Amino acid sequence: MLKKTYIMLTMKKTFFLLFASILGIGSQGSAQDKTPLAFTDLIAKEWKLAYYGDNGKKQPPSKQQEDYRMTFFKDKRVLSVGQGKQDQGVWQYDSTTKVLTITDNKTKGILELQVMQLDSSQFVVGYKDPNGALVEIHMLAVRQ
Repeated sequence: MLKKTYIMLTMKKTFFLLFASILGIGSQGSAQDKTPLAFTDLIAKEWKLAYYGDNGKKQPPSKQQEDYRMTFFKDKRVLSVGQGKQDQGVWQYDSTTKVLTITDNKTKGILELQVMQLDSSQFVVGYKDPNGALVEIHMLAVRQ
């Protein structure tokens, strides 16, 4: 029971950190854009947190996380909204490694997420928490 509580707290903290630290990698000078057009078209919409995945178990968002939203734009901007706060940044995707990189415009903090699934209605990313555990974050499209 204690382990389950710890995992839930870790996942809640992870998602909070995801949205709090998210946003903003501008173009990196000479770095090539490896984002395929189909990916850009699929990610460019508003997403809401559905649940966390941990070893095949679904963990719902906390009450405070129910309003969390992320909006990705085709021009590589990203907006994160939750608990009355908004954060902005820029995203970049590497189709070779399937890594989505987000850097916060204010803090310049960088977040790397492994894209596990993306279609018109679902977006699933993997995040390694500070302890090295992989947490799946499942999001649903707000509008199709």
